[in-house]
Amino acid sequence: MINEHIVEEAKKGCGLYRPNYKQNIFSVIPTALSILGAEHDRQTLLSNKRFKGCLEDACCFDVNKIVCIIADSVGVKQLPLFEKTNRAWNLLGKLVLSSVFPTITSSAIVSIHSGLPPERHGIVGHKVWFQQLGTVVDTLKMASVKALSTDKLVRSGVDVRVLLLESDVYHNLKDTSIAHFELMPSSIAKTGLSHVLGVEAVTVGFESVVDAFSTLRSILNKYAGRKVLVNVYFDLMDIVSHKYGPLSEEYRLAAHHIEEVFLHFLKHLNDDKVAFMFFSDHGQEEVFEEKTVKISEEEAESVSHYLKNQPGRSGRVVHFYVKEGNEDEVRRWVEEKVEENGLLMDFDEACKFFSLKPKGKFRGEIKSRIGDLLLVMNAGAELKFQRKEEKEKLVEEEWKGSHGSMTLNEVLVPFVAAGSEILKKLLELSK
Repeated sequence: MINEHIVEEAKKGCGLYRPNYKQNIFSVIPTALSILGAEHDRQTLLSNKRFKGCLEDACCFDVNKIVCIIADSVGVKQLPLFEKTNRAWNLLGKLVLSSVFPTITSSAIVSIHSGLPPERHGIVGHKVWFQQLGTVVDTLKMASVKALSTDKLVRSGVDVRVLLLESDVYHNLKDTSIAHFELMPSSIAKTGLSHVLGVEAVTVGFESVVDAFSTLRSILNKYAGRKVLVNVYFDLMDIVSHKYGPLSEEYRLAAHHIEEVFLHFLKHLNDDKVAFMFFSDHGQEEVFEEKTVKISEEEAESVSHYLKNQPGRSGRVVHFYVKEGNEDEVRRWVEEKVEENGLLMDFDEACKFFSLKPKGKFRGEIKSRIGDLLLVMNAGAELKFQRKEEKEKLVEEEWKGSHGSMTLNEVLVPFVAAGSEILKKLLELSK
């Protein structure tokens, strides 16, 4: 039932789904800002009667502080591993949001913070071509793939915010009384993608889950008399899901850890004017060895002379930048290698397949970034480019989860929203 009227299959029987822009992750923060009284021009979830009704019933409107907890890689199939959060989700209406295409962290996180889909803000993948810089850029690290040192572009004097096609949703906050904070792991705080978001000045790093909620408590106490928006980002679930699998025991243990620390924080929270919104940027898909398409360096070199530059990568999506007149050669090469494990489409086909609507003047720019041909892998499948010489590792690692494509668990994420007192009652924390 949760899938009904949320997303639709892009083509009958293909197993890939179109994003739903009316019920999307990019509308959560604009919704929070509207509740706090900030003016902006972004779409909210409040025009959806069911969402608005659930938010009203959960006392989300009579607050002056909103905490958005963004847990990377929690699809609807993974939520039951957050046992108590799942219980609250069921009792609060089982609200579901759609992610964006591609379901990759760079694109999704910028969408969340800009209130826009990728084809409007311009960060259309993880490792994609930017003609302004003349290279494929790792957008998480903000570095050329030819020199993958975090913040290499920034340290070279590049203002990476020029890569954004439209402004973020926070640009008017300085004219309001709303205090805004971003909490994220210290390993990524004020680096990489943060420079694109332009939130360095309001970012606070944390060292652990315990530190995250302790820091959150300090912020809420310090700004007790103010309107406050705090976004807390956890990458733990994404890391565990990639390595061990999206439904693994390791994933369950990590989910339990976040929950237990949050429940301790909530139990001792004395402010009844705080609402919490828990959601994710995307889910994950389990990948299988038998569906992994491996491309050797020699095989990759055989098609390289048809390409303008090396392929880009957004997890289970591969971006091909093709020299004019060579589309057929590249198409034949890819389809021969991938067979039934993926769908290859050109830019126009991808726009139609996934309901992408780049604004007129930006259409050419978006095409140059997203690619002339786009390979989207089917359920359980992944494409791997292998190197001739790879150093032997002390412990062999085999990633069991990935994302970027548009299967249901990659696209659909849960949305849990409630005031602090309602959450305490649902989670049986009331004193």
